[in-house]
Amino acid sequence: MIKHFKVVALIFSCWGNLHAQDTIAKVRISEFHLQLGTNYQPMENSSLEDFQRLAPNSTLLQSDFTGFNMGENYMFYRPSNFGSASYNSLQLGLTFKNAPSLLWRIGISHGSSGDLSYWANRSITAPYDTLTSSQTGQQYFTDSTYSENYFMRYSSQQLRLESSVIFRTNPAKRWSLYAGAGLSFGLSYKAETYINYFANSSISGLTSEYSCSQNYQSKTEHFKNKMTTSTSLFVPMGVDFRIGKNREFWKRLHLYYEMKPSVTITSIPELNTFTRVNMINTLGLKIAF
Repeated sequence: MIKHFKVVALIFSCWGNLHAQDTIAKVRISEFHLQLGTNYQPMENSSLEDFQRLAPNSTLLQSDFTGFNMGENYMFYRPSNFGSASYNSLQLGLTFKNAPSLLWRIGISHGSSGDLSYWANRSITAPYDTLTSSQTGQQYFTDSTYSENYFMRYSSQQLRLESSVIFRTNPAKRWSLYAGAGLSFGLSYKAETYINYFANSSISGLTSEYSCSQNYQSKTEHFKNKMTTSTSLFVPMGVDFRIGKNREFWKRLHLYYEMKPSVTITSIPELNTFTRVNMINTLGLKIAF
């Protein structure tokens, strides 16, 4: 009886080992990904009231803004309605024994989210002095101009968890195309608001030799903000190139270009929730195991 029990136990043990090996083989970690790129996103509309809520203890924002151009000249300082931020990620790729063209990527990424900016400025010009030529007697009038500028910026640096499912053309070939769907969730570790103030007085005449600047002033305030959260739905798509054809080492290395059209929902506790359509472009290095 004991002998039979040992035989049965051995059979079950062998079957369990074979089953575990078969299960492991069905899903395995087969790739490592490094991506470096840029996140292009529209700049969210903001207001002075938004920054007064982001920086309620600001001394600069308690000023009287009567007569200021509020955000009307932001296009001069920002060439377009889009901003850009760096995007970096590390991911692992899991493949499936029964579906070699299917890839599941999971990992972490870093970038900024929820950036806001706003400008306010004004200039006051008044007559300053009259210059008389000693040779001709002609008079030249000079003006005094006093200008003030406020620049406000909110930014948030985030760490994100990413997961995506990707469908590829034949991954064994040197060139392959792919596309899929993904989801990411991020928490900020650095949300902050900067308030910058610049003031300058200048005297201008008929020619540049009579122009000069004086009484330049600048002040900066910095405030830490509450943690932001964001969720993104994206569609990764790209082209993959295997570097080597013969040597085993180079055959495992791949370069690829990927773009991720995304919809991102960002929650800023002091304000509200923003929804943006953004585009991430990356260059990637893949190591296949």
